[in-house]
Amino acid sequence: MGTVEGINRGFFEDIEEAAAHIVDVLSGILRVNTIFVATNDGVTNVILEAFNRKEELVVKGTAMPFIESYCSLVLKDNGSIINISDTREHSITRSMDVTSGLGNRFFLGVPILRRTGEAFGTICLMDDPDYVISKADMKTLQAMAVFLGYVIDLENALHVQGQKLNDSEQQQEKLQAEKERAESEAMAKSQMLKLMSHEIRNPLNGILGLTDLMRTPDMSEEQVEYANMIETSGNILLSLLNNMMNFNINDAGKTIIHDDPFDLVSTIEDTVYLYAGIASSKRLELGLNLNLNVSQVFIGDEIKIGQLLDHVMKYAIDSTREGSVLVTAEMRGEELEETNLLVLRVRYTGQMLSDNRLPTSLVKPKAIKTEKLIGNNLGLAISQNLAILMHGRIQVNSTQNNETEFLISLPLRKYWDLPQITSVQQRLKTKKVLLAKDPDILQGVSTLMRNWGMDVHMTSGSATAYEWIKEGFRPDVAVVDMGLREGVTVDFVIELKRQIENLPVIVLVPYGMHIDMHQSDAFFDAVLTKPVRQTELLNALSVILP
Repeated sequence: MGTVEGINRGFFEDIEEAAAHIVDVLSGILRVNTIFVATNDGVTNVILEAFNRKEELVVKGTAMPFIESYCSLVLKDNGSIINISDTREHSITRSMDVTSGLGNRFFLGVPILRRTGEAFGTICLMDDPDYVISKADMKTLQAMAVFLGYVIDLENALHVQGQKLNDSEQQQEKLQAEKERAESEAMAKSQMLKLMSHEIRNPLNGILGLTDLMRTPDMSEEQVEYANMIETSGNILLSLLNNMMNFNINDAGKTIIHDDPFDLVSTIEDTVYLYAGIASSKRLELGLNLNLNVSQVFIGDEIKIGQLLDHVMKYAIDSTREGSVLVTAEMRGEELEETNLLVLRVRYTGQMLSDNRLPTSLVKPKAIKTEKLIGNNLGLAISQNLAILMHGRIQVNSTQNNETEFLISLPLRKYWDLPQITSVQQRLKTKKVLLAKDPDILQGVSTLMRNWGMDVHMTSGSATAYEWIKEGFRPDVAVVDMGLREGVTVDFVIELKRQIENLPVIVLVPYGMHIDMHQSDAFFDAVLTKPVRQTELLNALSVILP
């Protein structure tokens, strides 16, 4: 703020510096061509600060009659937001002289109001007529206008205090108290985020604590699964709050990336599994195909990777009305290299929401501008920022099959292999598996068992399975997908057990399907929920097979 003798400066030297800071911040967030802050006295409109990305439309220091400026439209009727998609087409602006000079433009103006309700000026955006502002960007713009109004009030308050101090040294103690009060008001804005974080953190810690108390030895597997989902969701939200606090406290505004050993497979599976219920309620097929070894431990930031994938998964699920969402992952690199590249793909049926606004003739396969489209969604923008901080990147590709794919690349350092899991995988080699399942996108189960060296015979028809058995095929275990035809599957399992005595059977059921426990004990040796987790499948096979 402004300075006088005996009063320390606050956040800014003056209003011009505050306006420059606001424009600088907004230019990094919004992809619009022109951003400017204007002030007026009812007679003249003056540009305090301006930013032009490509085309120079507004120049800092320019003054013009107030009534001839677009800003006058914003400040009519005590100030209201003006959003004009095309100034040449709009009934109010098409006849203005400034429109003749600038041509047809998109214009958005937000009033800067003081605490008394008096208008100080405007924060405005200008671009080509096809520019569309998102709700998140609109909220950001309004917040900046409120903040600038607060800065103006504080600047005036400090100026008044300086005058009083110069007029009379006898009032110094009183002015000192007023100064401290004004500075405390300035700090209130920066403390708001911290207070909100604490208000959310307290009940969240209560939820996590009660979730832990809920766990009892007699809980069913389904209850344990739900408790784990509550805990995982709470931890993701808690980590987000921690990042917000770190950002608020850290003057440089840098998010800290931690490098610790973690289970990559479980991190991906737990994050994807959070959306199994939503996918089931929307009748979407959720697939998980991880070409990763569950025994491998990596070095990286488990929470940040989970948060990154969570934002992408949420967008994919929200963008898919019908069809499927498939998550695949693989590590690229030589076996002896210390660092490998994690390639994580999230493919869903549908196009990017922002891309739908484009004419069909302009949408070409693999021609999506990643930065522009990701920038329109706060969650995706956070994921992109996290990927960059972890020395990775996110790409978005569209296909000719009306599908969109997020390609996430992250370098990860190898740590070690878990010897217990490795020994189990060695024991499963050459074991014969009959995999019976309907055709779908979920090829993860067959891929996993083949990666473990198992001999997998996969079919979608019972007749084929019976023919294999008739020809002499004797599986060590059968893995059967329940799908949505529970009765057919049970009959198939009964016939299998009749033809092959003591054949162990693992059944895969969709998320949310409940199986009668008596029926389960009678026909199935293990019941796994789709999408299948690697550790659950590995544990079931290790227990069933000698």
